[in-house]
Amino acid sequence: MQPYAPFVGVLLLPDRAPFDTTSPVTLSDGQPVASIRWHRWTAKARFDILDAVGGVELARGARQGFFGRRFVVSDPRDQPILTLEVGFWGVARRCTVTLGNGQQLFTQGNWTSRRFSVLDGAGQPVARILNTSKVFSWRPDSFAFELASPVLSIVQAIGLAQCLRAAVEAQRSASAG
Repeated sequence: MQPYAPFVGVLLLPDRAPFDTTSPVTLSDGQPVASIRWHRWTAKARFDILDAVGGVELARGARQGFFGRRFVVSDPRDQPILTLEVGFWGVARRCTVTLGNGQQLFTQGNWTSRRFSVLDGAGQPVARILNTSKVFSWRPDSFAFELASPVLSIVQAIGLAQCLRAAVEAQRSASAG
């Protein structure tokens, strides 16, 4: 599996485990493709995407900027491979995704049900993120990322899902406080 090559298929991204710092990412058949390492005590929503076999870092991501509406995923050489710009109204409205090659995609969705569509520049759907959690789950952010067009790599798809998770968590915290 080539983590930086365009990918079509389904990625399963479980929510973070309560007592662990890593979560596996698998294909729908259970084959591991990567893992996510969470940085627990950080205000920047930091995470790493690791190779499934050796645990080698494939990318890292974090929230950036004063208002916390920008999320950047970078490769190990610190070259950006994906940037998510969250709009003024949050993730429920249109957000802009800029890939490392300059291509722009857009997300829109419902942050309470955690369902998102990924659209190309013409507004056509190219992928979607669906919540796979049970209704009253302790782990409410388990996702299936269905990529119908080869516009994102596995690493970019994982990074985008993580950035959306972080943005949703920020909205939850803001509405709770």
